[in-house]
Amino acid sequence: MIKINSQQLSFRLKETAKPTSLIRYYLLVGPEPFLSYQAQKQLQHHLNSAGFEQQIIVTIDGQTDWNNIYDHCQSLSLFSDKTLLILQFGDTGLSAAILAHLNELITLLHDDLAIIFVFNKLTKAQENAPWLKAIDAQTLWINCLPPDTRQFPVWLTQEAHHKGINLDKSAIELLCYYYEGNLLALSQLLEQLKLLYPNTVISVNQIENNINDSAIFSPYHWVDAILAGKSKRAIHILQQLKVNDAEPLIMVRIIQKELILLINLKKAMETQPLSLLVNQYKIWQNRRALYTTTLNRLSLNTLFTALHQLVKIEVSLKQDYTAVPWQELETLSLLLLGKTGA
Repeated sequence: MIKINSQQLSFRLKETAKPTSLIRYYLLVGPEPFLSYQAQKQLQHHLNSAGFEQQIIVTIDGQTDWNNIYDHCQSLSLFSDKTLLILQFGDTGLSAAILAHLNELITLLHDDLAIIFVFNKLTKAQENAPWLKAIDAQTLWINCLPPDTRQFPVWLTQEAHHKGINLDKSAIELLCYYYEGNLLALSQLLEQLKLLYPNTVISVNQIENNINDSAIFSPYHWVDAILAGKSKRAIHILQQLKVNDAEPLIMVRIIQKELILLINLKKAMETQPLSLLVNQYKIWQNRRALYTTTLNRLSLNTLFTALHQLVKIEVSLKQDYTAVPWQELETLSLLLLGKTGA
């Protein structure tokens, strides 16, 4: 099975435009709904051009009529002899019952049937399921993952270019700041900018009256920004989490785990080099630089102080479920950022 990201799909479809190289099975996998929607539309257009004019979309859940799906696979349309079936699994996941239905489905496959499977995620075990192994060699897997902080400016530049929009560097930076994690809102804004400022290089001055702070973050983004020592980003994320009613207790749990790990590493560094400890604690390669940055920035005493503050926040939340400790979380953030004097 070939795996690509959603940004590579257009190029890949050009390579498989000939009937002899047509791919008939596709997996859209990832939590980013806008990228999944974009990819699905591209595939629908591509397969329609290849003669799959009858297109049927089914949302899979516990009430799905699988016999109806089987009928679509076996019957010919009055207007077309080729059918595209789009199965959207959403958050349902793959239960034993659904896996059994998928195993039945693959026995009905034929050359005049194409299928797009849409999943939020697939586990390693699910990747090795019999139904998927059976079509492995004939399937294109498209990852629909949101671009990370480093990839986001590149994605934005490409999306703007695709829409015929030219943004200057400062405009790209501003849009990344206000729209990270919210690709749908950003795409809608780009459409507005295309109408307002056609055939020109768009600058910050032209867009600042049209933007809203629409970035969407998770508590993990907040923790990573703190570890990286990015003060402005960390506080911005914290503010957005507050606006979007994030659960403070979940945030406490996430950063508590990181603090305990940092304390253990800092104490162990008194007798062992960090290069050995990151292997001992099985820290992922792509996160080691974050921990190194933090451990070089903070003393053991500061880490213990932060843990003490975190315990106070947790006790407050458990004693009063209506407590809103956003100021305390900001103070904790500044402490871990080495900005206690700010």
